[in-house]
Amino acid sequence: MGKEVQAILNLLSESVLVEGDIQTTRDIRIDGTLVGTVRTNGRLILGPSSRVTGKINSPNIDVFGRMEGEVVSTGTVVLRAKSQVKGTITTETLVVEAGAIFNGESNMMKQKSDVTRPEMANKK
Repeated sequence: MGKEVQAILNLLSESVLVEGDIQTTRDIRIDGTLVGTVRTNGRLILGPSSRVTGKINSPNIDVFGRMEGEVVSTGTVVLRAKSQVKGTITTETLVVEAGAIFNGESNMMKQKSDVTRPEMANKK
């Protein structure tokens, strides 16, 4: 008997408006409008028709649409060519494609391997 592999996709469609918070352990794609917070342990894709106001937190984020608020990622944030982002981005790696609009502040975190543990900082 073969093992079935099923891709799980969380999708907020273009015609959907959500006011509130979304939390998932899987990848999620938003093509609709969200006013609130998104937290995922997977990849977050804000599609070309997305309109997000609030806070997003994901290890990997691809922005094709509009985002206003706070972006936090422990991995990579990619602002695609026609994206529009206003706010603060905190990430290890930020990629801004030609044609993307970013107005705000970016904070680059150190990679995990570069971070000194507090208990080791005082020892010589």
